[in-house]
Amino acid sequence: MPRLPEARAQRWRPALRVWHRWFGLGATVWLMLLSLSGCVIAYYDELDTWLNPDLRRIEATHAIPARDIPLAHALEQARLALPGFEPRQVHLPEAGGTLWMLGRADGVSMQLFADPRDGRVLGWRESGKLALDRRHVMDVFYGLHVDLLLGEWMTTLLGFVSLLWLIDHVFSVVLAVPRLARWREAFLLGGVPCSGRRRFDWHRAPAMWALPLTLVLALTGVTLAWPDASRDAVRWLGPVSERLDDDLPDREPASSTISVDHAITLAAGGSPVHSVRLLPHKQAFAVRTYDDRDVDDQGRLWTYVSMEDGRLLGQRHDVGDSAGDTFFAWQYALHSGKAFGIAGQTLVFIGGVVTIASCTTGFVLWRRRRR
Repeated sequence: MPRLPEARAQRWRPALRVWHRWFGLGATVWLMLLSLSGCVIAYYDELDTWLNPDLRRIEATHAIPARDIPLAHALEQARLALPGFEPRQVHLPEAGGTLWMLGRADGVSMQLFADPRDGRVLGWRESGKLALDRRHVMDVFYGLHVDLLLGEWMTTLLGFVSLLWLIDHVFSVVLAVPRLARWREAFLLGGVPCSGRRRFDWHRAPAMWALPLTLVLALTGVTLAWPDASRDAVRWLGPVSERLDDDLPDREPASSTISVDHAITLAAGGSPVHSVRLLPHKQAFAVRTYDDRDVDDQGRLWTYVSMEDGRLLGQRHDVGDSAGDTFFAWQYALHSGKAFGIAGQTLVFIGGVVTIASCTTGFVLWRRRRR
């Protein structure tokens, strides 16, 4: 006699099967586009560097310390080379890398690259430009993954797809394991080649093996697409803090008295620097440095320095002081795989491949059964 939970699950199976079938058919195109673009941008930096070595690489065998990079000079050279360019964020390089500046020129988002040794401008490109040349193809894939190149409203819609996908994971496990005593069958390939049983197992078994990966991708997809709503939801369970610059008062933009080089020295000392954000509307520099609490390779310690007099305005690590802060600090790190280096990126790639395969095999099963 089956145990009560199994008997209850059996009664719900027809409804869950209908849900799984129609969710799969409705979301197949979305999930395949997200998975394909996600597989590519899992190696964004590696592929972009391979495609654009003249912008992304210099002949250097070791990382240049932040104190030796003439960053203020590089910013001035960038403004001269690209008239109207106003940098808002600068990523400092690892060994052999270049300065990567993000900003706007005449209302257009731009990326500009410079040699960290002398500030010489190496070139620039338009962010989000719909072009498949080597300069822009990686940004096209990134845009596809974020909003299918259709804007913020599509990001919101993709968050809804991720939420339904997250729910479908639970229902899929119930469908894949009809009897707890036979749970191992869900991970195996049965039947003879080309049989209906084998086709079904090709749909079920890889998805079950990759379930932890795709479950994490679905959850983090929701939180990254709906950051405000996700934080509001988590606040029901505990406190969640925001970046310190949200609490800094708005100021009238003015010429900076403190140079960005001096701000980095004040904020970082001898610590390695990941990047610096220029916040003229707050009259502050936000310097990101690496720290033992980092959950990935992004540098998660933020130190805010006044542009007027060099005062330290505050400091915060993304991990924060609460479980909610730690939860959100892990979201991008897990979604990108960067929490575990190249192994994590490979796991994200595998999760994307399995999702594409599940969508394909699910559609094949539906077509054959319909016939």
